[in-house]
Amino acid sequence: MKKHTGSTIAILLGFVAVGSLVFLNTAVTGNIVAAQEGKLNENDFKIKDFGFKDGKPWLTVEGKAGASKPENASQIYAYAFVTDKGIFAVTSHGVEDSAEVANDTQWHTHGVTLDEKNCVSKLNDDGTAEVNGEIDVANITATKVDKVMTAVLGINNADASVCVEKVIDSKNSTK
Repeated sequence: MKKHTGSTIAILLGFVAVGSLVFLNTAVTGNIVAAQEGKLNENDFKIKDFGFKDGKPWLTVEGKAGASKPENASQIYAYAFVTDKGIFAVTSHGVEDSAEVANDTQWHTHGVTLDEKNCVSKLNDDGTAEVNGEIDVANITATKVDKVMTAVLGINNADASVCVEKVIDSKNSTK
């Protein structure tokens, strides 16, 4: 009888061990899937090349342009172009502030002015975003692009200020 009890305990422990592994595997797999859906992939913001063609500033990235979008409503992802006519940022965020798109998590463009603390001091709806293998800004009067940057901006809930939290990458023109 004791052998039978020992076998039962061994089988029960075996089920517990297998169940734990399945649970752990499911949790890890769930975290990996969550990381792939909506999280920041820095390769989507590592600048590969940029320039000005067909009347538009453009840039390409190591990853997939526009694939990462912020999950947190107080964050903004941006591809920024410093041109001879000002800064234009192609952005995705959770706060509705643009007439260009129905949902501002969709990539859209703003003309932007930053203050000395790298916080947005002026914002408009100038330009149109084109995200199709590369990032382009259409419908602006710029004739050259001097610098491009990719960044994460944050919205301060206390005073509603919007400031650059992290510049992921930047490149200057050599022309």
